Amino acid sequence: MAFTATDQHVRESVLPPRRFNGPQLMRARRAADVHRRELAAAVGSKSQAIVVGWETEKTFPPGEKLPVIAARLNVDIDVLFPREGPRDLADLRCDAGYTQYAAAEAVAMSRYQLSRAERGERRLDREWVEPLAKLYGARIDELLAAQRLAFGEAVPAPSPTDLPALTLNLRAQVAERPESESSPDVIAAGVNQEAGAEIIRGDQVEALLRGMPADRVFAGAQAARAIAITGLASYFGVSELHLDDRAESRVLDDLRYLASRYNIALAARGGEGGVSPAMIAVLSDLLNREQSDPSAPWRGRGPA
Repeated sequence: MAFTATDQHVRESVLPPRRFNGPQLMRARRAADVHRRELAAAVGSKSQAIVVGWETEKTFPPGEKLPVIAARLNVDIDVLFPREGPRDLADLRCDAGYTQYAAAEAVAMSRYQLSRAERGERRLDREWVEPLAKLYGARIDELLAAQRLAFGEAVPAPSPTDLPALTLNLRAQVAERPESESSPDVIAAGVNQEAGAEIIRGDQVEALLRGMPADRVFAGAQAARAIAITGLASYFGVSELHLDDRAESRVLDDLRYLASRYNIALAARGGEGGVSPAMIAVLSDLLNREQSDPSAPWRGRGPA
């Protein structure tokens, strides 16, 4: 559900840049094991009723509170509240976590001046451009582009970047599914049902499909990232390596595990380089067993 992520009096009729989903917020809060009272306190409220209102979509948090909410739940803001379109001046301010009053006070300008710039009525004086860009954590050219957008001027879309392999492979799997089975929420529900636990949320699936790197989607938690990819691979019936954009690293981790299991060196020593002869022998033996009898339980047995 879309909502106005800026101050109420600022351009309410314009399509908001972020989407808000109450049930997704509730799932993210529960996954982070954060009580409603704790989340309310993080945004400066003493009553958990404010969070109940958000989760039931009866009310919506102010735009400048979204970074606080995402940070408290340890979720990337672009995962929890996906962006729609480029940012204008009010969006830059909200993403930096400032109210109009706080931002104006921080750079010693009047709220009235900032409000008029955000509403597209009067451009910022040159003296305020650099201080505001610094306050918002933006480049000067980004701030000026945001100002042009606030005044209804066309702003060129950013140059497309290469999509992660995980996104491309995941999109290919989703494209093969019927439309009724291809929504992020349906995919997440299917993965979680197969896993018997909630290992991925719909907003995370959507973020992966949009092209967000998996490390951002899972807030740098490598265990959660690996479990989610395993679950997605199982749901789509493909190898984990087919989806993972770190396939090489996963293979190396498996090889290190085998080296430890068989108490042999993974890499050759001295000037030989490459894989050690002992590891090559183990891999050859395992491959021969797999080819002779794919159903044979070879795990746990040493080389012949």
